Amino acid sequence: MKNRFIHYGLVLLVIAAISAGILGLVNDFTKTVIAQNNEKAQNEAKRQVLTQANEFKAEEAVTSEGLEFVPGYDANGAKVGYVTTVAQPGYAGDITFILGVTLDGKIAGVRVTNQSETPGLGAKVAGIEWQDHWVGKDSTYEFNKSVDAFAGATISPQAVYTGLMRALKAYNGVSK
Repeated sequence: MKNRFIHYGLVLLVIAAISAGILGLVNDFTKTVIAQNNEKAQNEAKRQVLTQANEFKAEEAVTSEGLEFVPGYDANGAKVGYVTTVAQPGYAGDITFILGVTLDGKIAGVRVTNQSETPGLGAKVAGIEWQDHWVGKDSTYEFNKSVDAFAGATISPQAVYTGLMRALKAYNGVSK
């Protein structure tokens, strides 16, 4: 009886070791593909929030208040604005978005890249139409619950607004 438990334990150990090895190999293989896909998605979001830019130069990035602002250049090599990635606590976790800012400090575009808000309520912050309504606003804009929020969900839109204003305030330090 005792030998049977040892036998089953050893069989289970071998199966677990083989499974762990296979998972490790698959992880090593896929992590580069996942990293490339994430980078591609980030670059596409940058192009969407600063449409005038053809190129982003990460080596010229400027940091202000913990946010990294990457300059964007048009086809002629002229700087047209900056992009930054912002993570702001929402209702169910961080809402991460990429923000494009024009040289005069106005929002050129917003794209939510990651959120875990309540489906049908706070998750509406990931809607393109809602994100696009921020275009043209600057750091003087004040949150208007009836325009900027959704019925039943004010925490998530307020969180995005707070992140936008934090980034625009940080941008003012970059532009000076």
